[in-house]
Amino acid sequence: MAKKKKKNLPPSSLIVTQSNQLVEARYNLPLAEQRLILTMISRIQPDDEDFKPYRIPIKEFAEFMGIDKNSAYRECKKITKSLLTRVIEIAEPGRLLQTGWVSSADYIEGSGMVNLCFDPLLKPYLLKLKGNFTSYKLEMILSFKSQYSVRIYMLLKQYQRLGDREIQIGLLRDMLGLLKDQHKEYSNLKNNILKPVQKELIEKADLHFEFEEIKHGRRVEALKFKIFSKQNSQCMLPSEVPLPEPEIKTGLTTLETGSSLLDKLLALIPDQHRTKKTVVSALESYEKKHGVSYVERNILYTNEKAEKSYAGFLNNALKEDWGHDWYLEQQSKLKPSVKPKRMEIWEKLGFASMKEYDEHMWRQQMDLYGVANH
Repeated sequence: MAKKKKKNLPPSSLIVTQSNQLVEARYNLPLAEQRLILTMISRIQPDDEDFKPYRIPIKEFAEFMGIDKNSAYRECKKITKSLLTRVIEIAEPGRLLQTGWVSSADYIEGSGMVNLCFDPLLKPYLLKLKGNFTSYKLEMILSFKSQYSVRIYMLLKQYQRLGDREIQIGLLRDMLGLLKDQHKEYSNLKNNILKPVQKELIEKADLHFEFEEIKHGRRVEALKFKIFSKQNSQCMLPSEVPLPEPEIKTGLTTLETGSSLLDKLLALIPDQHRTKKTVVSALESYEKKHGVSYVERNILYTNEKAEKSYAGFLNNALKEDWGHDWYLEQQSKLKPSVKPKRMEIWEKLGFASMKEYDEHMWRQQMDLYGVANH
């Protein structure tokens, strides 16, 4: 029986899927080159066994890069030549891979096309992905006007269902491809990158964010991004359908998320203070701003340290996050010789194993491309 010819997906349906190692890789690509790479990735199908030459029409190339059509051929050659020199660094346990994005760009005279080939070393990060990947719509990403909007969007999209992500400033700079003399001061990074990206994502993306500065002394050492999804089902990928909420484990206590997070938090408050309006309103306000873990550690800290005026002490603890360092100390006491293990994404999402998570993500990806599961 003859195989049915695959239909090309319309541009509005093209999906970019990358492994999470590639999402978090370190590289610096100007906006035009990022758009080209993402367009190539969107041509990859979930059942592709190997890379193939990805044919990009020069006309299409010019359109999504904002190049004058009269000089498109010449300008496209400049862009692909530059792209051939770009290095990407992918960190894995015990290994750092440094490689190029593409191995060749082939222009056939009179065809109006350029054939581009990915470097073969990128295969594990783009082909046959059955788990530990992130997907986004090409059409939306191509609308961004800043290379940093593209990168920050990817990093937040990876954690969208978790709702927050904390990133060290140094690591964020590396992932954005910033040189040592670029936006060296945090205030420059905040005003010239974070704020403009925040505004662009609100206007164009299916998610947006707020961020909290985490300081050691007066120096901002990390950022905690609070990620918000836009409530428009047409913008959602199948992989974004909400999963059953997992339980949140902190090592000191366990809260099961359910119909009322506030009730769960109030259960940690001493009986005589649970009905106080200042306590209830503070828990509700800070849970919305910072999440359950933030509020929980400050309740536990207050229970341990407050001697007088419980409500006042709790409000100050929540305002200044007094429980942060104390909580880390408690963890180290529980396991003094073992470094706390970072929870994997599949654990945070409530899956019993990495295999179960991979199978779930694979089924969703197959559904996305209309491939039947057997």
